[in-house]
Amino acid sequence: MTNSTGTRSTRRAAIYCRISQDRGGAGLGVTRQEEDCRALCARMGWDVVAVYTDNDVSAYSGAVRRAWQELLAAVSRGEVDAIAVWHVDRLTRSPRELEDVIDLADRRGVELATVSGEIDLATPTGRMVARMLGAAARHEAEHKAERQKRQRRQAAEAGRIAGGGTRPYGYEEDRLTIRESEAEMIREGVRRVLANESLSSICRDWRERKIVGPAGQPWKPGGLRRLFASARISGRREHTPRSSWETTRPLLGEIVADAVWPEIISHEDSDRVRKVLSDPTRRRNVEGSTKRSYLLSGVLRCGKPKADGKPCGWGMSGRPRSGVPRYVCPNTPGTDACAGTATNAERTDDHVRDMVLAALESPTFMERLREQDTASTDLYDDVRADEQVLEELARDMGERRISRKEWMIARQPIEERLERNRARLAKVSRVAVLSGFVGTFEDMQARWQRMNSSQRRAIITACVRSIEVRPADPRKRWDPDRFVFDWVA
Repeated sequence: MTNSTGTRSTRRAAIYCRISQDRGGAGLGVTRQEEDCRALCARMGWDVVAVYTDNDVSAYSGAVRRAWQELLAAVSRGEVDAIAVWHVDRLTRSPRELEDVIDLADRRGVELATVSGEIDLATPTGRMVARMLGAAARHEAEHKAERQKRQRRQAAEAGRIAGGGTRPYGYEEDRLTIRESEAEMIREGVRRVLANESLSSICRDWRERKIVGPAGQPWKPGGLRRLFASARISGRREHTPRSSWETTRPLLGEIVADAVWPEIISHEDSDRVRKVLSDPTRRRNVEGSTKRSYLLSGVLRCGKPKADGKPCGWGMSGRPRSGVPRYVCPNTPGTDACAGTATNAERTDDHVRDMVLAALESPTFMERLREQDTASTDLYDDVRADEQVLEELARDMGERRISRKEWMIARQPIEERLERNRARLAKVSRVAVLSGFVGTFEDMQARWQRMNSSQRRAIITACVRSIEVRPADPRKRWDPDRFVFDWVA
């Protein structure tokens, strides 16, 4: 750069430093880069006006590099006309971004110098060298990512501990020893999820009881969802590969081995809760919502006859009128809902509660529930047997005893059967939520009063599939006979 007198002026240089992984958190790598770049600027006769540092940020991953964006903005404002880096791959490992740097050099006359060797972006030869180095860096980054992915899978298949990060809830710092106080909370939480209680409800309860996560923070529904869905708590190793374009880790990974640490919950309960929490139709309550919670929304079904004589069957939802909470068949355009049935919410809730408690007081009803629950053991045996068959098929293909085509043909019906049985397994266990609740009618009434809406709903859905609400008799202020229960047992 020359000034008005024709003599060369001193360039205003910015140093850019980046390191992809700083496991110790000390920033030593970028510190060494800065020292070398300052020496380079001194040799070039440049004045260092700013240092931009991205520590522990990979250029290959696509993560936002804030310091790099700030540097580009400074160049665009004309505050910087030279950049010093340790190596061209510290700028970027993306050929596309390198072209942006070359374009910037063209438009702004920015010089680029590297500690590892001079690169002049103003000449075709310099640009060719930069592109070759950038392509080589990209190639190495992709191979490194592939090696790391394979190493993580091998560690998972061996059931080894995954290092790094905060200790897992339920285990001590060694990640092997169960911390019993936390393990008991995990078992309680899993039971409550399987009983159809919402994660928001569990979070509210745990906050009141001062139960916090490993970092000392209150639990949130998203954190509990990942905790309960993790195969770790069942003593199994899970592998969750993630592509570079994915911004969040999938909830469920592939269970690849039994782990070296002990289980907190059984494999059976883990499979059930994973299925429940990954169900896209699962109702999610919004934490902190101020809307009134309607206990029987979706449980009540409109029983008003249609033109063909069959009941409407549409799920009723909560809608107040003149401030009085009601359940109604909704008037929703584009649906088959008839909008012709309504019932007072408070009186309906009380009636359904009394009917459910009366049924639970019956030894015959409870025995039928237990008989249904025993079916879960047979289902779980079927699931484990099919999983073992899939493993044997994969081993046969790996050892070339069968072809890939034979493996795919044999696998399809097994996987379809597994999906059906896992879905059934997630729904059949109903006695668990009722244990500790069932007693005399008066005892159950007292326990009911202490429950929140989500816990009450779990009790109801453990006993009732749905409740048909038939049209009201205009001669009666309240008609309990219009409610037809479809009992589970």
